[in-house]
Amino acid sequence: MNQKMAKVVFHLPGRFTDSYAERPHLRLFKAIGKTLEKRGVTVDVRRREEALRDPEVSDWSNLLEAENLHIIENGAVTQENALNATLAYLPPFYHLDPKGVLAKSSAADAEFRADDVDAEKANLFFAGLVEKLVLKRRSRYSPKKEFTEIPEGCIAVFLQGDFPQTQGTAFCDAETMLRTVAQKADGRTVVVKAHPSANIREESELIFKLLQEGLDVLPTDANIHDILAACAVTVSFNSAVSIEGFLHSKPAILFGQSDFHHVCHTVETPDQFSAMLPKALASTFDYARFLYRYFNTFCFSLDDDALEEKLMRRFSMSGFDGARLAAQETQETSWAQRIARKKQAADAVQAALLQFPEVQDADIRRVLKFAPTSQVYLGRVNGEKVIVKKFAGADSTHTVQSLKGELDYLENVFTQETCQANRCLMAWPEEGLVVLSHAPGKRLEEKISESKGASRAKLFRHSADWIETYTRARNRQTAFGPGYWIKELSRKPLDHIDDPEDKTAIDALLSALIRMNDTVKGARVMQAATHGDFVGINAHFHKGVIYGVDIQGECWMAVAREAARFLVWQQLHDGLNTPETLFGINSPDWKAFLSGNLLQDAEKRTTLPFFIGEQLFNRFVEDYDTPTVQSQGRIAIAAYLAQATTR
Repeated sequence: MNQKMAKVVFHLPGRFTDSYAERPHLRLFKAIGKTLEKRGVTVDVRRREEALRDPEVSDWSNLLEAENLHIIENGAVTQENALNATLAYLPPFYHLDPKGVLAKSSAADAEFRADDVDAEKANLFFAGLVEKLVLKRRSRYSPKKEFTEIPEGCIAVFLQGDFPQTQGTAFCDAETMLRTVAQKADGRTVVVKAHPSANIREESELIFKLLQEGLDVLPTDANIHDILAACAVTVSFNSAVSIEGFLHSKPAILFGQSDFHHVCHTVETPDQFSAMLPKALASTFDYARFLYRYFNTFCFSLDDDALEEKLMRRFSMSGFDGARLAAQETQETSWAQRIARKKQAADAVQAALLQFPEVQDADIRRVLKFAPTSQVYLGRVNGEKVIVKKFAGADSTHTVQSLKGELDYLENVFTQETCQANRCLMAWPEEGLVVLSHAPGKRLEEKISESKGASRAKLFRHSADWIETYTRARNRQTAFGPGYWIKELSRKPLDHIDDPEDKTAIDALLSALIRMNDTVKGARVMQAATHGDFVGINAHFHKGVIYGVDIQGECWMAVAREAARFLVWQQLHDGLNTPETLFGINSPDWKAFLSGNLLQDAEKRTTLPFFIGEQLFNRFVEDYDTPTVQSQGRIAIAAYLAQATTR
């Protein structure tokens, strides 16, 4: 049967359709083209129609045929089979977004909770940006090399041409913004810089006009890092310089919509500026955590070793998986060559281990996981059965440091013999290598599945005690904000769920969580440093001891969510159903798990039921192709809804 396969269509400015691969600002398209070419996918390049950028247009069906996937440079398209792409303020990060780019990207509607972001990872990421951009005085548009002295404590205004107005993201025109700041600067010097790629003459005339009127503004062509180092605050519609200002710990005031408004002060009308200025100057936003989450959640990095896999996943989320695109396995990953690559990698790791003086003998025996950025091996080192992990990529050193630091810490936490974690035996962060002790016994989920009655209940209680032991020393109380989780669930693609009844159930589950919002919002919730994914496959059981494995580093999350992950995962993979359930979980399992001190009684009635629903949604959607999850998920969701609707 000859079935016509979908292709990918690039929509680019006409002058770049033949040369896009050579254009620095279109490097993402070059990367996508290479990724698809390796997989035998057809790519067409078309001249971008202006309607695809027009925020007033809402129907693009005459320009974007439904059978293909369309990627629009600087697009404003929200059609199902379209993605919008552009540089995300700082290279090498790009948007590839179904909602839009820059101010219109998916990040704009996302909630930001600093406490949900790993501080250590964020600070390391932030330091890397500072080193790359601030210390080297680099920015996007050929910055001036000579140092320019800028008045200390000034207000720095950055013009952006007419782009914010044409995109419908500005709350006023450039003259109104600059005039407002100059008139209400509260004695501070107002420094203004024209946009390097805009109509310099037009912006220069605007600045000259205000100077002629006697307004105190100081035009400059200085390197932006000289300006940012000296200023007290930046002002723009939604300029990338605001983000670069965060690297200098300088607050931002915006006269327009943005997708980084979470850590800015936004002025919707000029008369708000006077009140907003002192607020901005006194603000204490956690820029490191915000930038880490923004660039690692909503953007694609050209430096990411897993970029190809992430691109293909993004296409799949838009309904264009490998089968629809006729994407073939690349030649170098054929079966025989995959085996050869794994053996070659294992041999290289074994050879690397033997170079270290503390390693007398090493024998890599089996590949447990093989991915571009991480590999896991079973073997023996110095006569002991071990797990060897090899990490690659820009974060590999930090990953090993975090893993070692957490496992070393846990040696002083798990002092009870019945609760343990695998130990870090050796680590070489610069090499991305770590050797861990091998956890004995069988997987905890297998042990639970084969147990009944009191033995099963004891294992559930034991599992809760393991989490409680882990979280006892590092925890904090805060107010619960369910809105973030509801938004995360509402953005999940459901195209792969082909059963109408399952889609109805998922919709009902989301509606139930939305109804719970008012009840649980503001409830006390305990957050703690914990495993982060403590489920039955990430723990072993042997002679009365639970060993936690696959611990990645210090991970803060709601303890109720960690508990919900464990309960839901076991419920959906176990296959056991009892007549009585509590929020879709077998009642005996629920009661045994919560019979200890893991959660306060209030959380058992508020945050835990909410997170059970959130985890049922996530597991059912993400593992829908697993038959057991599909069948057990239907039963559990129905039971959850039956109880949730009677609350």
